[in-house]
Amino acid sequence: MDNLIKTTAFVALLAIAWPGPGFSQPGAPALPGPVLRRTSLEEAIEAALAGNASLAVAEARRDIAASQGRRASAPLWPQLAAEAGYTRSVDPVFAFGTKLRQGRFGSRDFDIAALNSPDPIGDWSASVGLRWSVLDPTAWAGRSAARRQAEAAAWSALRTREATILVTRVLYYQALAAVARLEAAAAADEAAEATVESFRRRRERGLLTEADLLQAEAELAAALAHRAEAERARLDALHELGRELGWSPDTLPEPTDSLALPSPVPEQEFEPEARADLRALAAAAEAAGAAKRRASLSYLPALDAFALYATHSSDAFGFDEDDWTVGVTLRWTLFAGLARSADLQRTELGRRIARIEYDQALRDARNELDQAERAVSSGRQQVEATRAASAAAESGRQLMRRRFDEGLATAADLLQAEARATAMREHTITALANYHMAVARLDFVRSQSNLESKR
Repeated sequence: MDNLIKTTAFVALLAIAWPGPGFSQPGAPALPGPVLRRTSLEEAIEAALAGNASLAVAEARRDIAASQGRRASAPLWPQLAAEAGYTRSVDPVFAFGTKLRQGRFGSRDFDIAALNSPDPIGDWSASVGLRWSVLDPTAWAGRSAARRQAEAAAWSALRTREATILVTRVLYYQALAAVARLEAAAAADEAAEATVESFRRRRERGLLTEADLLQAEAELAAALAHRAEAERARLDALHELGRELGWSPDTLPEPTDSLALPSPVPEQEFEPEARADLRALAAAAEAAGAAKRRASLSYLPALDAFALYATHSSDAFGFDEDDWTVGVTLRWTLFAGLARSADLQRTELGRRIARIEYDQALRDARNELDQAERAVSSGRQQVEATRAASAAAESGRQLMRRRFDEGLATAADLLQAEARATAMREHTITALANYHMAVARLDFVRSQSNLESKR
């Protein structure tokens, strides 16, 4: 027993004297700390929506997909092109055709020597051409697939926005809990200091033993260590929240809200098909179906129309002759080296995968709702139980303090009652934070999304 008392005393004195993390040596220059910015939950959500990196990337990908969707419509529109240029050559075919185009072909140009070895000739030309895929089934199916992919990207970006709000709420409540735990640790530290002073005076009067005082000092050392750990946890929680908001490490949010008591959670109709991530998967499945149709339609012919107007002249600013051409072209690839059958098989498998993923996500969404509702219910019960336990522990601590003052309780009884009251306060803080995080998770799980309302 004496060895245990001596060991406890040594540990207590060592814990008090040893400079732990978060405590600077006397005379050491203080390092500049981060700036604290008072932030409410709504302000934190607004900051996250404006500065969160993951959300910015998701929205950029949404815009890229929208651009690709518009690009896929390009083959369905007429293509208009204009050209102008100058060519000079001694090629017999070019020389013969150029003289015809410029309208200056004469009888002397039938000379065999002139035909075989013409003099250099120049041609200034300008043309305007129009080409239009009047009927191309693969282009229509490709546009449909690109549009569905763009829609899936838009829904995914919206779900990322909702996830950003969820993470911000969770981190905000974690920061609130960390701040509250630090306050509880500081109160426990002050109570432990008061107990040590009380025990010291009683020992001097012969009412307590040295072992009782050493136990109180050990509790004080433990309270100091717990307070240092609580301060580290608070800073970590604030840094995590600030990172989610997109802030630099030298600026930390200081939560101004409080961990309110549970309030009734409003009922809400839930249709998993209307959730953003399910809508994204549904659009992806439609895009896969359109890709399969595109592969199937590649066996059909395509019809193109074209028109060309051109001018030719030997002078840069002259218009000796002009001509025009119009026509239609039927394109039909009869054999493509088995590539089309491979594409058809690949797209069919892609469509099946997309459908399986959607069906599984639909089942998961219903299970997630059940779990989230149970978490909220359990969280409410835990808050009620821990608050009752904390109130009972606090009453017990006060009663034990009076009994100790009256000489009816031992020092160990008092220290145990104070430790129990401190632990119950922290359990209440944790239960409140867990409840609010469960509510945030429930809102995220049963969200019903609308693209128009988020733009």
